[in-house]
Amino acid sequence: MLLRTAFITTALSFASSLTMAFTPLVSADWLNNELSNKSVTVLDIRDAKAFEEAHVPGSVFQAYGSWRAEREGVTGNLPELTVLADMIGKLGIDNTQHVVIVPPGENSSDFGSAARVYWTFKVLGHDSVSILNGGYKGWVQQGYDVANTPNSPIPAQFEVNFQEQYLATTEDVAATLKNDDVQFVDARPTDFFNGQTKAGPARVAGTLPGAINLTEASLVDTNDGVAYFLTKDRIRQLAEDASLKLDAGRTVTFCNTGHWAATDWFALSEIAGLPNVAMYDGSMTAWTQDPDRPVQTERRGLGKLLGVFGG
Repeated sequence: MLLRTAFITTALSFASSLTMAFTPLVSADWLNNELSNKSVTVLDIRDAKAFEEAHVPGSVFQAYGSWRAEREGVTGNLPELTVLADMIGKLGIDNTQHVVIVPPGENSSDFGSAARVYWTFKVLGHDSVSILNGGYKGWVQQGYDVANTPNSPIPAQFEVNFQEQYLATTEDVAATLKNDDVQFVDARPTDFFNGQTKAGPARVAGTLPGAINLTEASLVDTNDGVAYFLTKDRIRQLAEDASLKLDAGRTVTFCNTGHWAATDWFALSEIAGLPNVAMYDGSMTAWTQDPDRPVQTERRGLGKLLGVFGG
């Protein structure tokens, strides 16, 4: 037991030390220089067919859908921690590895998949993680080598150190909805925020009362068909333009099922550096299941926000 505890402590300390050398976003040039580094694992989260056709050399594969789970009729929830630990270990990832996540790189929505997996690692207590800016498409566009040979990773032991501060539950949201020191950020397109449309699983349209809209699409710049994330200064300016407080006591991002919200969480927490940012993975799909929970909409022609209770 003492030996096992010592190993885990050493592994976590090593992972923490790696974090000092890495940034949340890495370039294709940086990754190309690190491909021979055995402490770096490249994690491709595209679909299986795309991965089999070509990928960054040495990548391991785990499709995005595996990183989300359905619970009590709500899609997009964080899977059970033991399930995640087992899945990550089978990819050959232990607590000493720095993980670089590779999305398709085509648009803001697929960046959201990388941000969601990144957030998952942070929830699990693994800070040594980055996203390849521009994704696979940016890698190819910049002329780097690709491979199509299968990679059979050697299973490893991944230990979870759960970080609850990154996860907002429905109970958390209900308890802090009227707290002036907590701001709620809706990452969805404006028509969802205004209540003009809704996601299929949600009971009613609308947003959390008092929420601020910062669309996930505004945080990604697409050049020549490749999606690159905005800079820290630009993100902070967009946040200020949206009337977000950069020094709020807590910020909670949400959307429909915790996908778009992951991009806002990544932007505000990891790039802009706001303190204490969490993501509500159940989002409006979970929130609207109970008709007694308040939902806010903006009705056309009224020009003001109306509180709608029970739809």
